[in-house]
Amino acid sequence: MRRTHITLGLSLAVLTLSACQNSYLGRWATLRAVDVDDHARLPWRRVPITSPGAPLPTRLDSGWVSRVQPVVNGRPVSTMASLDSLLSANGTRAFLVVYRDTLITARYFHGATPTSLFKCFSITKSVLSALVGIAIQDGVLQATDSVGQHLALPDNRALSAVHLQHLLDNTSGFEYSRGGAPWKEQPRMYYTTDARAFVRQAHVVQTPGAKFTAEDLSPILMGYVLEGALHAKGDTSTLSTYLAQRLWLPMGAEAEAHWNIDHSGDGLEKSESGLVARATDFARFGMLYLHDGRVGARQVVPAAWVRSTIDGPPARAPNRFVEGFYHNFWWGATRPGRTRGDFYANGHFGQRIYVSPDRDLVIVRLGHDAGTVNWTETLADIADRWRP
Repeated sequence: MRRTHITLGLSLAVLTLSACQNSYLGRWATLRAVDVDDHARLPWRRVPITSPGAPLPTRLDSGWVSRVQPVVNGRPVSTMASLDSLLSANGTRAFLVVYRDTLITARYFHGATPTSLFKCFSITKSVLSALVGIAIQDGVLQATDSVGQHLALPDNRALSAVHLQHLLDNTSGFEYSRGGAPWKEQPRMYYTTDARAFVRQAHVVQTPGAKFTAEDLSPILMGYVLEGALHAKGDTSTLSTYLAQRLWLPMGAEAEAHWNIDHSGDGLEKSESGLVARATDFARFGMLYLHDGRVGARQVVPAAWVRSTIDGPPARAPNRFVEGFYHNFWWGATRPGRTRGDFYANGHFGQRIYVSPDRDLVIVRLGHDAGTVNWTETLADIADRWRP
């Protein structure tokens, strides 16, 4: 009887929490495991565009697969049919290849279409990086600023002293625990209904600038700082409208995007994971960085910011590794035989925008699961073997 009462009590507690999407524990109890469809279950804000951009120039070419024969999990792939089978079996929903600014492959799976919207997870951070570069050019903030110059944090002096460049490089020294338990930072960050309050309490446990740690507090805090810096300059834009006006529309996006926010109304954009857009517009974003921030003759993102990002940090920086680097919310890949290094935006479940300047190549892979494939190595291998 006692066990029945306990079970009933737990069931009622879960039902109560399930009915309350406006609380952290309610979201944690109802959503639990993170997945690519969360964007439809969490609050979101439009990234509006006043007029859609022209479709990407397209010349489909399935023959590149036989010429390149990329190796995936130790096996060469020689035909488009075999590539399709591999992509589908490993959770891919969209796979695009852009060569010399022309779309040569556009494959969609598991019900996805060219008009589908895809949650990109941490690719959002790389988009935020572009907005930071634009804001620096506008005099809104500087990477050398401290957090305390933009947010009043009288109860968290250690956080006030962290520099924005530390946030951009994930060298802030924050305490950050991963895992699904509700007291850990990872789910608390993802499901919080008040991101501003949450990041204001971030604990600095290591000297900022001393160590790289893959954590998601820094991009949320960077988004909060950018919002506050804009408002201090008299610009009342949300991050979504700033993205629309300064990046999405100028780069020629085909469609509006969505950006998840922590709560409805005046909520803050989830700048660590919440951007949702078409695959072709993620390809456009990669093309923008391929061309040093330009679209045609128009400079959208400052060229100096793009070059600084993709050149990476100094040789002995904690965010410089043997295999590449992490800098300004982008990853770099050290590859043989390149005059300019490859770089990529990297998201959970194998979301990638992979850019190879020497090959004039942008590859986008989006999916509901990474499957058994190391997508960074696979896309790098395609670039290594590329034969036009």
